[in-house]
Amino acid sequence: MTSFNGDYSQYTVKGYPVRHRKKECFPPVAIRLPPEYRAIMNEIRTLDQSLDRMILGADDYLQLAEEAYASNIHWSVHLEGNPLTEDQVRETTRRFTRHLQKETSNGPTQKILNHLYTLFDSTPFAFPWTVNTVKKVHALLMKGVETDPTPGQMRDETEKDAATYGPDGAGYFIACPWSSVAEEMRNLTDWLASSPYDELITATLFFHEFESIHPFLDGNGRTGRTLFQLLLQMLGLRNCRLCKFEYEMLRDRERYYTLLAYTDSSQDYMPFIMYTAEAVLRAYKEAAERFSAKDRVKDLDEVSKILARQAKKVRCFTVAEATSWITGLGSEAVRSRLGALTSAGILTKEGNTRASRYFFRDPFAAVKTAVTGITAENNLRSSVSGGAAVDRSEKN
Repeated sequence: MTSFNGDYSQYTVKGYPVRHRKKECFPPVAIRLPPEYRAIMNEIRTLDQSLDRMILGADDYLQLAEEAYASNIHWSVHLEGNPLTEDQVRETTRRFTRHLQKETSNGPTQKILNHLYTLFDSTPFAFPWTVNTVKKVHALLMKGVETDPTPGQMRDETEKDAATYGPDGAGYFIACPWSSVAEEMRNLTDWLASSPYDELITATLFFHEFESIHPFLDGNGRTGRTLFQLLLQMLGLRNCRLCKFEYEMLRDRERYYTLLAYTDSSQDYMPFIMYTAEAVLRAYKEAAERFSAKDRVKDLDEVSKILARQAKKVRCFTVAEATSWITGLGSEAVRSRLGALTSAGILTKEGNTRASRYFFRDPFAAVKTAVTGITAENNLRSSVSGGAAVDRSEKN
């Protein structure tokens, strides 16, 4: 197998538009990747784990995470014409995470708020995925933004077959005919349940095929990229949301669209997988650099490092439990270390008695609770009303 030199200029198509190819099962061909892919994937996993080991004060983590969230959302919606600048998206992100703003009459801003919901409550998207899962993501992203088409409603005979568009405004793809959308989406979600590939290949293949099917009349790009991020995270790259991978993938719009078209035309998935892998690796490297600059571990003694890292894993614990993590150190000495970690903004304490509990401080705790509550309320309303349209249409 030949090595890969990172040159994507050779992967072009002879003419546009490229037509979607129906697949009875997915993927239709073997995936052949160069040796460099394994090294890239190993480095991505190592960097993901390193982000887990870093210990940041809650305020530092909040700022850096918000920057990544805003960057990813900005680049995803900007590609589809959203007029907000990255600074404006960052400010909207801050209002959402710090003041729990959830709705606005401003359409472009509502798009940003909708994206933020997917970051803080993954309950509606738990495995196994079905076509209904995909509809829910689309409905969430389009809520309060578009009324035609109906959020969560796939293309049908009343709507023309869709094309996706490249950066020059020309049609790059002719998507799946409306009459095959439901069948091909079922095939794709069925394949996802038993994909033999790693997390990045699986997410990339799912994303490409989703875009090729183009199941909705509008919002396919932002929906597909949201599904891609959810898959990366749920399949093992837990910290991918802290990385500005949308910028790395979309900054060369023409290359991005050309590789999508080339994959449809040739059925050769290797270039797009490698392009995605290199983009994700660059994003992880940048994130590791940003977060390591704020990492408090280098300022902690060995006992405090153990306490902080274990606290990050278990989230909630007592002094007695913390003492059991440390060999040869009494509870009062451990209590003193926990007090210092609390003062540093790494832990938070609940109660002032011997039964006091400590928590690894989560700057997003309030917004997670609020979003989860909103989701539960929406589910209750749906069940009382007999199920939302997006749920009733599922025939899997």
